Amino acid sequence: MNILLTSGARRIDFISFFQAALKDENLLGNVIVADPDKNAPSLQAADRSYVIPHQTDERYIEAVFSICKENNVNCLVPLNDWEVPKLADHKKELEALGVAVFTPSPDIVHKVRDKGMYHKLLGSYGVKAPRSYFTIEEAKEGLVNKEVIFPLIVKPRNGSASMGIEIVHNVEDMEFAYKLAVQTIKETPLDDATSKIPEENVIIQDVIEGEKFSLDIFNDLNGQFLTSLALKQLEMRGGDVDKAVSVRSNELFQIGKKIGENLKHVGYINTDVFYDGKDYYIIDINPRFGGSYALSHAAGANIPAAYIALARGKELKQEWLEDDADVELARHDTVVRINEGKVEDAIKEKTEAK
Repeated sequence: MNILLTSGARRIDFISFFQAALKDENLLGNVIVADPDKNAPSLQAADRSYVIPHQTDERYIEAVFSICKENNVNCLVPLNDWEVPKLADHKKELEALGVAVFTPSPDIVHKVRDKGMYHKLLGSYGVKAPRSYFTIEEAKEGLVNKEVIFPLIVKPRNGSASMGIEIVHNVEDMEFAYKLAVQTIKETPLDDATSKIPEENVIIQDVIEGEKFSLDIFNDLNGQFLTSLALKQLEMRGGDVDKAVSVRSNELFQIGKKIGENLKHVGYINTDVFYDGKDYYIIDINPRFGGSYALSHAAGANIPAAYIALARGKELKQEWLEDDADVELARHDTVVRINEGKVEDAIKEKTEAK
């Protein structure tokens, strides 16, 4: 049983989760990690490690296929927003190699990557999301009509890691933040992740004040809902949950169930949910494992074990799909030595042959 985690970056914890799951099930196999940075810490923890081109490089998919073929990969799990669209586009070809690919289909990836359409998309499921304005003029009209009031938030429609996000309190700041977001998109991989021009890839929304939650939703390989896990966010760092408390909330679980049953995505998706004291609003959806899953894992869930079972066509254990309630959790850092000799170039031989 060989598992490929792409864009491992700093996620040594995820590697250990999959390694432990293989061991617990008495399965022989390797947890393979690929990343464009040859000094990525995760490459040091993997059983096999590869440096691959960035997802914006036309050779990216070639490198992924090369690793899958060379290692008889059974299960592919992306850990980065920006690579998911590329992998989803080639999902059927990878599945033809015998790889269980834990990404949604391209159409679902497109839907959840567009924050500007959440109000309409999720509204059809009976789930709330903030109203979006796509131009300065639309936002000004919304202010005049009292649909929204300041503060407002300006951000990319397909953003990641809190890039290009600004809270604004007046029209002048809103206009400046809009231009800044456009420039951020032009200078980052966000520009490669959508067909929209940067000026069409910015939205303005009402700011939802209140408690913040991470709500993760897990479906099987056929898009059938399996479970939802919730964390109350206590502290963030670099766009990731740093401290949290595991939460058992029927209302949040039902929101997750509605999204999972209607979206019918494959695998694990991570959402940010804000509660204003009256209603829950979905702010963001990431079509892959969120970094916050590590906290749910520490609270007792074991989704990596479930991934392996699904890839093998085996029955799941209910205990994998639940965590313990009211567990306070905090993330910490660790340090690894970098041994570049441990890392292989996924397409080096082919490049040299040419």
